[in-house]
Order: sequence, then C-alpha cells, then structure tokens
Amino acid sequence: DRRFGSSKQTLDCEMLGVQYMAFVPMPSLSAATHGATATLGTHVLQRQGGAWNDGSAATGSSVVAHRSHQVVSVAAGICATAFVTARRGRRLRRHAAGADVAVPPQTTPPLEVPEEIKDIEMAGKDIATPHWSQQPLKEVKGLTMEQLDWPNLHGASCMASGVLFLAELVRFVAGLPPSDIECYFAAMVYAVIYASRFDGIRPLPAHFRVTFYATTGWTVYYISHLLAATNPAIFAHWVYPTGIVFLASTIYFYKHWIERMYRHFVEDRFRAYYLPGLIGLMYFHGLDCVDLFNQWLDPQYWQHVPLRLTDQAWTIQDVRLTGLFMSSMALFMITLHNKGVLTGGRNTLITVLFTIFVPALFLTGTHATLNASFP
Repeated sequence: DRRFGSSKQTLDCEMLGVQYMAFVPMPSLSAATHGATATLGTHVLQRQGGAWNDGSAATGSSVVAHRSHQVVSVAAGICATAFVTARRGRRLRRHAAGADVAVPPQTTPPLEVPEEIKDIEMAGKDIATPHWSQQPLKEVKGLTMEQLDWPNLHGASCMASGVLFLAELVRFVAGLPPSDIECYFAAMVYAVIYASRFDGIRPLPAHFRVTFYATTGWTVYYISHLLAATNPAIFAHWVYPTGIVFLASTIYFYKHWIERMYRHFVEDRFRAYYLPGLIGLMYFHGLDCVDLFNQWLDPQYWQHVPLRLTDQAWTIQDVRLTGLFMSSMALFMITLHNKGVLTGGRNTLITVLFTIFVPALFLTGTHATLNASFP
C-alpha cells in the first residue's frame, strides 16, 4: 500500500528500508558464460544438465518465483536504503553548510573622544611638570596691550564684558536690580568668551589648562543659575545637570592645585603668596555648593524662597554676574602673562585682588541691605 503524494510516503519508504536492511540478506550475483552460477542470499542454484539444483529437486516455476521474490526484495531494500541515505546526506550537508558559514563578529566602532576631553584628562594628571621659574616675580617683556589680537569674536566679547561690568558697578552703587535684557546679554557674552577660547588653550602649560577647563565648568553653572533667577519657569531645572558639572569642575580644579602645591612644598619651593587666592576661591566655591544643595533639596525653591526673601532673585543675579566677570578676568590675566603683556608679581597681585577679593567685597557692601540670603 504505497501512498504517493501523501505525507506518509516518506515514513513508509523509510520503514520499508529499515525492514529490508534488517532482515533481507544482501545478494552477490555472478554469472558465467558456460555453467553459470548464481548466488542469491543463502540459496545456491546450480544448472546441471539443463536442471536447477540447490541440493533438492525444484521445478522451473518455483525457482523463477523464488528468484523473483528475492530480486524484488533486494531491489526494494536497495531503493529504500538509497532513499534514507540520500535524505540523511541532505540533512548532514545542510547542517555542515550551516556550521561552515563564518558569522562575522559583531564589533562596535570605538567611541571617538573629542580632543578637548582628552586634554582635560591629560592636564589634570600632569602634576609632575615643574611649570615654574627661579624668579617667578620677575617681569618678562613681551607684547603690548595694543599688539594683542583684538579684532575677532573673542576680543569683541572680552571688551563687551568689561563695558558691561562697569555699567553693573554703577548699578550696584545706585541700588538698582538688573534687567532681564542685561542678564540674557551677559549669558550670551560669557558663553562666547569661553567657546571661542578652546582652540588656543591647548599649547599652554597644564596648570593653565586646568584653570581654564574648571572655570569653563563653573561658568556653565553660573549662566544657568543666572537664567534660573531671571526666568525660573523656563530655566529653573537647568541647575540640576549644570550643578553636576560645577561639582565635577570644583573637584577637578582643587585636586590638581592641592597636589601641585604639595609637590612644591616637598621640593622646598612652596610659594605662600598663592595661598590667599586659593583659600579665597575655596570659600566662595563653598558658598556656591551650599546654595546648590539648597536648590537641589527643594524642588519648589523658586516658589518658596522668593516669598520669604523678596530680593533673592536680584541677589542671585548680581552674584552670578559678578562671578562671571571675575572668572573671565582671571583667564584674561593668564593671557596677559603668556603674551608677556603683564607678568611677574604685578600679574599675581592684580589677579588675586581684582578677580577675587575686591569684586566680592564690593558686591557684599552694595547688597548688604537687601532682603536676601546667599547661600
């Protein structure tokens, strides 16, 4: 019963092949021209004088039937065996083909780190380079103020920040709050100052680069805090991500400078006159950190605090405007030092006094009567 065209055909043929392979002996057929001998399985038929003999008498019809049955059985077994073998061969070939296919490894292209980020890391780790001279207070002549490269975006922004701060000093004395236009303009000016300076900072020694990169991180937070006080509905949440940048910049800056000054102390070339400036910066950055955490801990800071402290936004705006100018002025003093315009002791004295203490004291004196608290 062969079911051709049905799904059972394969099963029948395979079962048939298994049966014949197990029970039907495989024949070995041979024939000779004269006195031919045919061997079928275990039966040997010999022709002797026109009669077939396998050890007993047999009629012609029984011999033919016997031989036909064996031939059919052997043929069926061979066909079934060939079918099973071919089917298994196809399976093996498919398996081998699948195994031989080389699957390329999934590789992720390396992340390209900007050169600025690489240099931030390199400068922060560079505490072994001396970066000092035997006569640090001696002035070295170089360019003049007029020979600096002023007619560009960076130079125009620096001049704009100077004019803006002079106007703010007048406003401080007059006791007037800043306008929104003043705050937005200041944010744009100081953002341009730092963004346009990255290309020229990398040739400088490591401690100058550390100062620039850390100051850039502080400026990012100062601008966001200034805008939050100007328009808290839009910019209040900026203090969270930029606050993280501020904290990272603070750790980066003081880690480098404290290690560097300790190395100077061990090598017996410690310069004590740098301590007032560093301690003053640490004090003001400590106030910044306390104020930052106050905002982080109160998600409704701008709804709660101005109700109690009516001049809080005004105070924060002027504190940030002053801090932005102080930071950019400190970087400008580094530029004057490297260009030879203002070097030695005068540069150090002006930097410590007029980019840290004098503006801070002036701001405190003019805002002491406001209903505000910082931090």
